[in-house]
Amino acid sequence: MINVILFCGGPSSEHDISLRSALNISNSLDKNKYNTKIVYIDKNGAFSKAFNTIDTKDEFDLVQQTDTNVAGSIADFLSFLKDFDPADTIIIPAIHGTYGEDGTIQGFLDCINFPYIGNGLLSSAICMDKVTSNDIFEKNALSQAKYLYTYREGFDDDFINRCVSEIGLPLIVKPSANGSSVGVSKVENKEELKDAIIEALKYDQKALVEELIDGQEIEIAIIGQGDKLDASVPAAYITDHKFLDYDAKYFDTKTVAQIPYKMEESYKNEAIDFAKECYKAVGCEGFARVDIFYTKNHKFYINEINTFPGFTPTSFFARLAMDMYDESFDFVLDKLIEDGFRRFQ
Repeated sequence: MINVILFCGGPSSEHDISLRSALNISNSLDKNKYNTKIVYIDKNGAFSKAFNTIDTKDEFDLVQQTDTNVAGSIADFLSFLKDFDPADTIIIPAIHGTYGEDGTIQGFLDCINFPYIGNGLLSSAICMDKVTSNDIFEKNALSQAKYLYTYREGFDDDFINRCVSEIGLPLIVKPSANGSSVGVSKVENKEELKDAIIEALKYDQKALVEELIDGQEIEIAIIGQGDKLDASVPAAYITDHKFLDYDAKYFDTKTVAQIPYKMEESYKNEAIDFAKECYKAVGCEGFARVDIFYTKNHKFYINEINTFPGFTPTSFFARLAMDMYDESFDFVLDKLIEDGFRRFQ
């Protein structure tokens, strides 16, 4: 029997989505193979006591009482963990965004020498910081939007003028390191740009300003490492929103998920190859969801890579991975767990 310790929650803006992902994982893990314990992490970063899986359909039932002393709560977790053997214990850090997807939790798990599924510290940190990943994509000659960025401390009117003159309008403004399109704005004119940057800087010390790519965002699930990569068909959310924002993804009932996205076979294969190159460029390992733009003249531009995408029943990664292998979600989880042990060993 393999021990699985499932993290959920976390101090990011995607706390609630993490709970939904964790509940789907918990309900899907084969109880004949895995002894699962859940650890809830609150919005301050405090760990709960480990608890057994819950028979519930409400993700908020995973919310547990935590110690106000964050360091003490982590010490309690380490005390709990000392009775487990890394040879038969793996951690699933189902925490999206800050803390879970930026390399923080991966570095912690590396320090205590326990295996976990998904990307390591470096690729997580690179992909979470969109400025850094954009720089790497540029170095590897991978097509992307024109971009500029500013730090909170250096933001001024000169930067606004540079964005308008060097990139042009309209623009997309986003926090450099945040997820699920939180803090993202589309701006049509110079007057809107300042407010959009101020909004983005509420969520991160850096704001990224990008050229608006006129195209459909398509998403591809990738599993593997190096040249041994499995990739799904492209999928897309069809929405009437200005762009695929948080509400469009999770709450707008008019948003339609198209799996697979309707495109010619040759362009589909080109999209998959492009997604793989982007995945490799930033050193991804384990799995990720690669988001790219597909324009009317059949060009591809990398948008971003999510190193621990949503694992909810409606999330693209889970659905695309099941479609890719023509298997149930528990099969996908088995594969990711096996890969986590392999890379640890």
